[in-house]
Amino acid sequence: MNSDVTVVVTGVTSGIGLACARKLIAQGNKVVGIGRRTERLSAIADELRENFYPLTNDVRDSAQLKTCLKGLPAEFADISKLINCAGLIQGQGTLLDVSDEHVSTMLDTNINGLINVTRAVLPALIKSGCGHVINLTSIGAHYHYKGGHVYAASKAFVDHFGRCLRTELVGTKVRLTNIAPGKTRSEFALVQCAGDQSLADRAYSSLTPLEPMDVANSVLWALQQPQHVNINSIELMPADQELSYR
Repeated sequence: MNSDVTVVVTGVTSGIGLACARKLIAQGNKVVGIGRRTERLSAIADELRENFYPLTNDVRDSAQLKTCLKGLPAEFADISKLINCAGLIQGQGTLLDVSDEHVSTMLDTNINGLINVTRAVLPALIKSGCGHVINLTSIGAHYHYKGGHVYAASKAFVDHFGRCLRTELVGTKVRLTNIAPGKTRSEFALVQCAGDQSLADRAYSSLTPLEPMDVANSVLWALQQPQHVNINSIELMPADQELSYR
């Protein structure tokens, strides 16, 4: 990937999205960062300066998203890459333990939100002649585990959605890559635990988790491949993460 391209990154206010934005800008690219937290976006804009454009938006709001993207300043309007990082898990326990609101929020964000952003940005990616979509899925899309139910299934949707979309994009010069990380240290667990930091820390107590920059490195590697090469999928996880089929 050449430097000085414009990349849309969702979920940019923390974790993998923020790590991607930092790495992209360090390499001379422009980033349109989408997130819901205006104060956090402002702080990131102060850090990353003129090559970062903050866009306060909930990816679940398709109409607002399209309006905001149409209003981008000229220097950020020529978008050629999209990194779909926005996603979350809410609630703990069995399917009957999680609330209706938790289920709706996961499905609306992880599935509908990703579709909304992809549909809004895809025309620009096709027009660029060198477009690339990166979808952050999860190893939960590939392995079943207790308590995965709605979240893991939503990521399996994203994985298959990406594979199907990839077939539609052949001939458009838009590439598509699904990246499935294992346990990654971020605010992800904190959101699941409703802000209980001590409880969230337990998620990483039995292993050395991936760091957001580990995943960002795989994103950048996929983007940097020659235009005739499409990386279909990448799966990465902590070396000491155990997967159980029981």
